[in-house]
Amino acid sequence: MSDAPVYASLRGQRALISGGSRGIGRAIALRLAREGAHILVTYARNEEAALATVEECRALGVDAVAHRADVGDENELRALFKTLEDWTPGGSDPGIDILINNAARGLERPRPALQQRQGHLHRTMDVNVFGPWLAVQLATPLMESRGGGAVVNLLSPGAEHYMKDYAAVGVSKAALRSLTMYLAVELAALDIRVNAVSAGWVEGSEGDRTYKADVANQVRPHVPAGRNVAPEDIAATVAWLCSDEAPMLVGQTLYLDGGFADAAWRGLME
Repeated sequence: MSDAPVYASLRGQRALISGGSRGIGRAIALRLAREGAHILVTYARNEEAALATVEECRALGVDAVAHRADVGDENELRALFKTLEDWTPGGSDPGIDILINNAARGLERPRPALQQRQGHLHRTMDVNVFGPWLAVQLATPLMESRGGGAVVNLLSPGAEHYMKDYAAVGVSKAALRSLTMYLAVELAALDIRVNAVSAGWVEGSEGDRTYKADVANQVRPHVPAGRNVAPEDIAATVAWLCSDEAPMLVGQTLYLDGGFADAAWRGLME
C-alpha cells in the first residue's frame, strides 16, 4: 500500500480515536495521520503502546498526542473532552473534525448469554454504547464550531449473527448500530455525518488475540476474497468515510468481510 495521501480534504483535520493504541485503532490512527490529519488517541491501560502509536503518527509529519481515558467512565470522558479545548494543532481555534468510536470491551469474560454476570454486562455497555453516545454529545459542539465533521462507530458481526460466548459484545454492538442511525439523522443538518463499519473476522485485532475460539482459521476458507480482514482494510474504509468523497453517506453501516457473509452458507453446505 502506498504511503501517499489519498484524500486532500483530511489534511489538517483533527481526529480523536478511542482505543487507538493497538490493533484496529492504531491502524486507523496511522492511516489518518498519513492523510495529514492530526491525531489524538485514547488508551485505558497500555501507555507504552499508545506512545508508540503517537510517535509513528508524528513521524508522518502531523501533531499527535495520547490521553489516558476510560471511555466507559463519564468523568474521565468529560475530562478528555475538556482537554480538547486546549488542543489546537496548527494554532487555529479549538475543536475536532473526526471522532472514531473504536474502544470496546467484553471479550475478557466470554460466557453464554444465560451465564453472563450483571456487573460485566453493565461494564460492557458502558464502554461499547454509553461511552460512544456521550462522546458524540460532547464532540458535537466542537465539530459544529469547525463547520461539521464525521463520526465512525466500529461494530461487529456478532451484532447480527450468533457467535458462541459473544453475547455481551454482540448485544452492545447491536445497540451501537441502532444508535448510529439515530445520531446520523439528528446531526446531518449540522453537516456531521455519522456512519459505522462492521468488519468480518479481523486478524491482528484485539478480538483476534483474546477470543478463545480459533475463529480466524475457521473463517478464512470461506472468505471469497481469500483472506480475513486486516486492520488496515478497516482504516482505509474509515478514511474514505471521513473524507469529502462520501458526503451523502449518512447513517449507514458498511460491511467489510471479503464476501464471507454472502458465502458462508455455501461453505457450510459443501
